[in-house]
Amino acid sequence: MRRFGLALLAAWSVLGWTLLAGFGSAGDARAEPKFRVVLGAVAADSAAAPTSNAQGVRYCQYLPGTSQPATMPPEVINPPAPPPSPAPTVPGQTAVPAATTQRQVRVFDAIKDTVSKTYVYPDYNGKDWPAITARYLELVSGGLTDTDFAKAMSAMIAELGDQHSQYMSPQEVADEQARQAAGEHFVGIGIVGVRVGTSKTGTIVAVFPNSPAADAGLRPHDLLIEVDGLTYLDDAGSARSRGPAGTSFSLKFQRPGEAAQTIMIQRRAVGGFTPVDYCIVPNTRIGYIMLPTFADTNVDDQVRAALKKLTADGPLSGLVLDNRMNSGGRSDVTLPILGFFTSGGLGKMMSRTSPTDVSTTPEDIGGSQRVPLVILTGPDTVSYGEIFSGVLQQSGRAKTVGGPTDGNVEVLAGTNFEDGSRLWLATYAFAPVGLKAGAWEGVGVVPDVSVPTRWDLFTEATDPALAQAVALLQK
Repeated sequence: MRRFGLALLAAWSVLGWTLLAGFGSAGDARAEPKFRVVLGAVAADSAAAPTSNAQGVRYCQYLPGTSQPATMPPEVINPPAPPPSPAPTVPGQTAVPAATTQRQVRVFDAIKDTVSKTYVYPDYNGKDWPAITARYLELVSGGLTDTDFAKAMSAMIAELGDQHSQYMSPQEVADEQARQAAGEHFVGIGIVGVRVGTSKTGTIVAVFPNSPAADAGLRPHDLLIEVDGLTYLDDAGSARSRGPAGTSFSLKFQRPGEAAQTIMIQRRAVGGFTPVDYCIVPNTRIGYIMLPTFADTNVDDQVRAALKKLTADGPLSGLVLDNRMNSGGRSDVTLPILGFFTSGGLGKMMSRTSPTDVSTTPEDIGGSQRVPLVILTGPDTVSYGEIFSGVLQQSGRAKTVGGPTDGNVEVLAGTNFEDGSRLWLATYAFAPVGLKAGAWEGVGVVPDVSVPTRWDLFTEATDPALAQAVALLQK
């Protein structure tokens, strides 16, 4: 289940790529792709509306001593090895103007040189880079449309096999820049979701406020099964819930532990940044903040606002940071959030030329620098989500609960080319304080307390990892 930065060190990007429904795929092969979708209106929620405290902070649905944590099946507790990555698709040649081929060859040469000079692995991750580039130069020289050239460059970079580096077409770059500047804008129901395994179902990670999904009572963890009797995801992995504004469809969904239900929901335009949800555990001073991504540029502001609300009536006795669905993002989002909880040197970014110190400036919000922390992790915790979790664990600042993270933590640097395309290349390996460079690559951050979970198999009320985190913080 999976998500960007600027070139150079100002905004290192470590990401699990997002699949935007209706925009095609840019998948991190180690994990199922994330998709953003917008639904219509679900049947009214049968459960009582969550209550809030005097400061307007909602109470979490998990109630210590009362809620019964869900039991995870064997395939979650002992997951099978992931399937091998599919071979990249190489397009066929087409007659094009000579000027088109000449431009493409210039971009090809620039990509080749960037990898040759800056790829973090001097041995090219065990691949024969000269042989790979020779094959693709022959392909490009024979004639490719610009669309097929982009596919060819994506396939060439995929052959490096790090499952992280990625080539973006000019259109993908333009779309990404627009999203970074203004958040998501689409027509649908207003959710962030992920595919469940290799199925054609999806599960909700976050619900946009004031969206059709929110109005309908849809919640994180709900399983999305069908749209108008067809599978929720089509053969290309895109959500069928997208479509013209004002159109309606029937949505079959299932809340974990309940029977499936079907509702009518109407699509409409939805916009904004990925929402950061938070709550306070009833009858405690323990807060919970869900960190869905470090890619949206205002996530740090949302976390800051959440901490202010959670501590408006006094400091917390503990805080749970949920990173289980955090597919990474930008250093200039991650580092400020780390600064809410720690300070100083975090480690070094190691390139093929020289190391660069990584540090953060402290910002205490209602006692955030001292509050006991538990971080929830799992296989969908990727890149900067992993670095965030590992840094706080390694320093002793936090305990981690859940499952091992994805183990995909090379740090990407972006290079722009003359045609408006961009290469995100694994250029740095992070060396945490006290550990070697790339210590979490391929193995992930191993939790202090193992509580494997799968997002679509529990609700907030029946979350086994949250239950364990609260128990740790109450000791």
